[in-house]
Amino acid sequence: MKSTTKLKNCISKLVDIKRSYQLTPQQNRYVDKRTREIMKLQIPKVRKPLPDFLNPPEIYHLLETAQRQSSFDALLIEFLIKTGLRISEANNLMIHQIDFQNNQIKVVEGKGGKDRYVPITNNLLHKLKLFLRERKSGYVFAKSNNTKYSKRALQKRITKIIKLSGIEKKLSTHSLRHTFACLCLARGMRIEDIKLLMGHSNIKTTEIYAKLELSTVKEKYLQLMGQ
Repeated sequence: MKSTTKLKNCISKLVDIKRSYQLTPQQNRYVDKRTREIMKLQIPKVRKPLPDFLNPPEIYHLLETAQRQSSFDALLIEFLIKTGLRISEANNLMIHQIDFQNNQIKVVEGKGGKDRYVPITNNLLHKLKLFLRERKSGYVFAKSNNTKYSKRALQKRITKIIKLSGIEKKLSTHSLRHTFACLCLARGMRIEDIKLLMGHSNIKTTEIYAKLELSTVKEKYLQLMGQ
């Protein structure tokens, strides 16, 4: 019996069996999973590429490039790098959610519908005050007429700056968030604390940054050893 015919017959029998038991899609998935486990058929995991992030000189260069375009772009990029907020969270941030007295911002209903507080430096707060001027309400990163940008519009602005910077890495808006995590890790912050700041629901999501930091250390080690 040819291999193709053999497989077709096997599939046909499996379909008949499943139909006879009138399995739901969920039950079908469970049967397939248990079959793989019993037969010890391991599906190879696809290794996800580690996200790119910026080192300190690249951060400085990116902010310089942004400043040449507009103070708005420079502030937005610096804000994302220093707070670790998602672009959607920054886009939805309201002025009243900035606590200037206690150096923190309240991220309302971030990913997963959870609120969290994120600290913010005096330097960045000062820049926000200058940017907001007399505005006391509305969205922080709003247009000149105080209307809201779309998330896509802010992403386009950042993507343009990244391209203009000429940094030879595969960067995106989300790379700024990755950069925040790596900076925190490099300065000795615990993974558990970074998880809280970034609003991750699972510690495994945050642990990817430990791998990023390790890869950086490895590069430095090999350079020192002349390899």
